[in-house]
Amino acid sequence: SYIEKNIISLATVQAVLGTSFRITGVGTPAEASELALLLRAGALPAPLTVLEERTVGPGLGFDSIEAGKLASIIGLCLVIVFMVAAYGLFGIFANFALFFNIVIILGALSALQATLTLPGIAGIVLTIGMAVDANVLIYERMREELDRGASVRMAIRNGFQRAFSTIVDSNLTTLITGIVLFSIGTDQLKGFAVTLILGLSLN
Repeated sequence: SYIEKNIISLATVQAVLGTSFRITGVGTPAEASELALLLRAGALPAPLTVLEERTVGPGLGFDSIEAGKLASIIGLCLVIVFMVAAYGLFGIFANFALFFNIVIILGALSALQATLTLPGIAGIVLTIGMAVDANVLIYERMREELDRGASVRMAIRNGFQRAFSTIVDSNLTTLITGIVLFSIGTDQLKGFAVTLILGLSLN
């Protein structure tokens, strides 16, 4: 007999179960009464009324994964269009880097034999957003330098140098959050944390 994974009694049946048999290991009648009391502890004579019963098949999870993939593709396409429209040639460069980043993340997940779950897809989407956010910070800083009359070379150098500390702070704090989620989170949160940590490490 078990209570909260602790053995409170180990009885042995001495014969094949039938109309009559004998069990040893219970002890004295007093111990048998105490065992019966322990087994009944916490049992409440509450009736069970079934209000609704549903059976969820594997198709529900599959549909969620497919919807997550579709949302990721649509989001990626919108990001690509925005970067090209807003920053032209530099936006194309950023899109190429973003594409290779996603390919490397998926390759790393495949090497780790990790299952791509819906939270994992959410982690990839967040990684895409953070990668684009870093590019936006750099390019906007470059625009400010150009508006001040700096040369193209100087604007590019200052754009990367002055936005670097902000990007590092943002990625580092998010990385710490991802590590905490992976350490103490549930399985769903760990899937999100793995893709997020991989994406930030590659950014």
